[in-house]
Amino acid sequence: MRIILAQLFGEECKNPGTVGWLKAGQPLCVTSDGDTSVAGGIIFADFPANLLGSFIMGLMQSTETMDLPKVIPIAWLSERNSFQSDSTIHFAVMTGFCGSLTTFSSWNSEMLMMILGQDSDRGSLIFRAILGYFIGVETCIASFILGKNIARYIFARVNPALHLEAAEMERIKKYGIYINSELGDFERRFLSGYNMAEYNMYIDPQCLQNLSKWKNSTEMSRRHGHPLLPLLTDVEYQTMVLDESLSDEQMVSAITAGWDIEALKNWVRVKKKIVLNEINAIPARDCKLIPAALLFFILSTTLFIGLVVMNSYDTYSVTYRTMIYSCLLAPLGAFVRWRLSKLNDRVQRFNWFPFGTFTANVIGSIFSASMIGLESYCYSYLSFWPMGTIRALKVGFAGSLSTVSTFVVEASGLLKSSNPLHGYIYILVTISTSALLGGLAFSFLNKQVDVYYN
Repeated sequence: MRIILAQLFGEECKNPGTVGWLKAGQPLCVTSDGDTSVAGGIIFADFPANLLGSFIMGLMQSTETMDLPKVIPIAWLSERNSFQSDSTIHFAVMTGFCGSLTTFSSWNSEMLMMILGQDSDRGSLIFRAILGYFIGVETCIASFILGKNIARYIFARVNPALHLEAAEMERIKKYGIYINSELGDFERRFLSGYNMAEYNMYIDPQCLQNLSKWKNSTEMSRRHGHPLLPLLTDVEYQTMVLDESLSDEQMVSAITAGWDIEALKNWVRVKKKIVLNEINAIPARDCKLIPAALLFFILSTTLFIGLVVMNSYDTYSVTYRTMIYSCLLAPLGAFVRWRLSKLNDRVQRFNWFPFGTFTANVIGSIFSASMIGLESYCYSYLSFWPMGTIRALKVGFAGSLSTVSTFVVEASGLLKSSNPLHGYIYILVTISTSALLGGLAFSFLNKQVDVYYN
C-alpha cells in the first residue's frame, strides 16, 4: 500500500507509463521523491502513506490512552464486540501494518537528497529539506490525534454508559478521588461516587450494605497522593477482580488502616449471587500459529512466483517486479523492528526514551541512504537483480524496519507527559541522528562509486 500510494500521488508523473492501472486515469501530481531535478520535495513521496498510517494508529488506540474510565482495547468499538479480544490482530495491525505502511527511512532519505544533491540552488533546497522534516512531524502528529479524536467520538456513540461515566469521571477528579479502572462497572462507579442516573443498577439494599461499609471505611485512602492508595488498589483488584484471598501482610496492613475487611469479604461472597451484567477484563483470543504460518507461506510463495515469472525488461514489468521484491523483504524489516522494540525502557537513567524505535529508525535511515548511494553503481548492469535488490532493500526492508506511526505515538505520549521537553528531545535527536549518519553513509558510498568509475 505504501508503494502504491507513492505511485498514485507522484511516481506516475515522474515516470509516465510505469504504473499500469493509472495509464487511463488521471495521476495526482502531488508528491516528489526529493530528487533535485523535480520541483519541490517537501511533500515527499511517502507523505500520504505516513499520514494514513498515523491516522489508523490513532484510530486503533485503547481507551487507556484517552483518559477514559474503563480499559477497552479498541476505543471506537463497543465493549461487547468480539473483535476486542483479538489482541494478536490488534498488534498485527498497529506494529505490522501501520508500522510498515509508514516509513521514517524513506522520508529521511528524500530530505537528504535535497540537502546533499548537486543542484546549484543548494541554500534553497537545504531550507526546504529542514521545512520538510518539520512538516513531516507536525502533520503526522496531527493525523494521529485526528484518528484518536474520531475514535473517541465513535466511542461516545457505541458505549453511551461509559461516555456518561467519562463525564462523571471529570467531575469526580476535581475532588481528588482516584478511580480504579480495573474494577467492574458497578463497583467502579459506586466506590467512586458516580451519579449514573439511568445506568444505575438496582441491587437489594441489604446486599449493597457491605459494599457501602467498605466504601465508607476506605474513603480517605481513596484520594490521589494518599500513602495507602497503592495498597487499596491492590486489595480491591485481588479480591473483587481476581477473587483471590489476601496475604497475611495485606490483611494486617488493611486492618491497621481501619478498613472494614469483613464487609469486603461479605460483598465478594454476595456478589457471586448477583447478576451484574457487566464485562470486566476481556480475555485475549489465541491466534493459531499453523493457519497464520500457512497464510504467510502461501502469500510468500505467490510473490516469489510472480518475481520469477515476470521477467520482462520493459519499464512496466520492472516497476511491478520491484514492488513484488520489496514485499518479500518487508516482513523481515518489520520483524527486526519488533525485536528492537524490546530495547524500550531498558536504560534506567533514560527510561522515558524509546531506544528500540530510535534504533530501528536510525538503522533503517542508514541502510536506505546507503542503498541510494549504491544505485548509480548498478546502472551499469543490464540484469534486473542488482538494481532490483538494492531498491527492494531500500523500500521493503529499510522502509519496514523504520516507522513513523510508532514514532508519532511515542512522541505524542511524551509531549502530553509531565515533562513535555522529553517529546521535543526525542523528535530532535531521532531526526538529527538519522540525518547525520544517513548523510555520512550516502556520501561515503557515493564517493566510492565515483572512484570506481573514474
